[in-house]
Amino acid sequence: YAVSYRSIVPKRGECPNLLVPVCLSASHIAYGSVRMEPDFMVLAESAALAAALAIEAGGAVQDVPYGRLRELLEEAGQIIT
Repeated sequence: YAVSYRSIVPKRGECPNLLVPVCLSASHIAYGSVRMEPDFMVLAESAALAAALAIEAGGAVQDVPYGRLRELLEEAGQIIT
């Protein structure tokens, strides 16, 4: 199943420029199914690529263009859909 990028990025007004790949925003039931090491590795890789894009663009992680992030994730071997 897919985990949304929004689940690892707080809203801009709450905390700008923060990526949280381990304590993601999810119900306790959903969190129970993603708290496995492979899932954490994928979330961490996704956060790292998003951070690199934000740094490259000189912007916040909330402004990372998802289309470009998705391209990088697919190039890295992640299965998006």
